[in-house]
Amino acid sequence: MQPPTFAKGVRIPLPRFSLQQLSQSRRKLTQWLFPEHCRACGVPGTALCEACARDWPRLPENRCSYCALPLLANGDCPVCSVEAPQYDHVYTPFVYAEPLNAAILAWKFHQRLDWTRALATTWADSWGTQPPSHPACLLPVPLHPKRLRERGYNQALLLARYWGKRWRIPVKAGVLRRCRNTRHQTGLSAAARRENLDSAFTMRGKLPDHVAIIDDVMTTGTTAGQIAELLKSVGVQRIDVWVLARALRETVPAHA
Repeated sequence: MQPPTFAKGVRIPLPRFSLQQLSQSRRKLTQWLFPEHCRACGVPGTALCEACARDWPRLPENRCSYCALPLLANGDCPVCSVEAPQYDHVYTPFVYAEPLNAAILAWKFHQRLDWTRALATTWADSWGTQPPSHPACLLPVPLHPKRLRERGYNQALLLARYWGKRWRIPVKAGVLRRCRNTRHQTGLSAAARRENLDSAFTMRGKLPDHVAIIDDVMTTGTTAGQIAELLKSVGVQRIDVWVLARALRETVPAHA
């Protein structure tokens, strides 16, 4: 059989693919070559299976609307009833305790970037189809350049990018800057944390009236409080805080 011949100048139409189709095809190929599995138990299917997600400790429904700590029997917050925070609302469903804290520590300090999807997705899924609040932009807590070079990535920025893409919220990664290389907060009291972070952050550029600070864990709220104070000094009206987990005072593991 002779190969087909075409008249000179005849153009053969080629199939066209949209960027969305190419992206979907690439995603399906990746899933086929590297099937997803649970980061905790290894069961194939998703980044974190339902059984392991149920093991993550949750905050009670009866918690402070400002800082997310469980309320006292009389309905007061043990912290905010003494001194109201600069931020307006902390959003997280999880307690920073086993087994979640082990996953966060591996992800944050031991280069386990494969945990990013599991952590970010499980947190986001807990709110359903809508985000917990509707800020105009997300502000990841910055690392000092020296610490960023040592670690290689900013875990707060990874979360912000994932949640921003999911809910189509702009991420402003360059607005906040850490101008002092502060020591680790581990083991410091609330007062020592405030002193350690005093004047540690600066900002540049303009911000909308409603923003959300993004971080991995809230322990005493000092970091979010220092940033919120800075933001309110330049006119930001509402400041939410989105964190993976909230540490309880009686169960704060190392590195929180």
